[in-house]
Amino acid sequence: MKPHHDNEDSRDRPTVLLLHSLGTDRRLWRYQIDSLSTDYDVIAPDCRGHGGSMWSEAVTVDDWVDDIHRVVREHCGVHVIGLSMGGIQAIAFAGRYPDLVKSVTIANAFAKLPEKVADARVTGSATTILDKGMGAFAEEYLDQTLTQSLDASDYESLFEAIASMSPDAYLASASATFRADVIADLAHITCPALVVTGELDAKIPDERTAEIVAGITDVRYASIPRAGHLSCIENPTHFNNVVKSFLARVDDRAVVH
Repeated sequence: MKPHHDNEDSRDRPTVLLLHSLGTDRRLWRYQIDSLSTDYDVIAPDCRGHGGSMWSEAVTVDDWVDDIHRVVREHCGVHVIGLSMGGIQAIAFAGRYPDLVKSVTIANAFAKLPEKVADARVTGSATTILDKGMGAFAEEYLDQTLTQSLDASDYESLFEAIASMSPDAYLASASATFRADVIADLAHITCPALVVTGELDAKIPDERTAEIVAGITDVRYASIPRAGHLSCIENPTHFNNVVKSFLARVDDRAVVH
């Protein structure tokens, strides 16, 4: 995981860690980086095998947790925000390193998929990639996932991130994502949590979201209108308002107590 600070001179401020989705890279968070950087030290790393991060082997949830720990271990009380694959990573890290996490936001994610669903998603990705290549897969994925017309530069950044990945890196990351089981980690999350979904997200069934909400003690829920699975870039204004309001409440509570 390749770290990237967007506020190199702001380490005295609260820290926000942004964890992107499968196939994308830190550019998924372009609107959140701009919005949050006024008040927070923002770290937006590329997950291993994505963006500018190196890839050399298979990956597991434990590997992701270790990567995140290396990035944030020198920070005290990090606000962790993850979407989809990044949401799984956020759950696992918040559950295993509760002393390092001030709050966790879990967006458009699941804690565990039924085995048949997981296998179908991995197999479907592999079939398209091996038959047509990463470029065709990227186009197909975005056509099936996006529910809003994006600015051309937003679309191109998403397409380029996915299309430029090596098939091995993508498929190994997909297997780790879709076959992940972080249910047990939910009970160990002690910080305030925000669970976010997109109103139009067809990739995350309601029962998967409910499973996350039910598993965390101190939790809030929000739905982002006019947004699908990539809610942070499909309706960034509403996403940012929800997240910033949540972070402000957490920080205020920390000051009071």
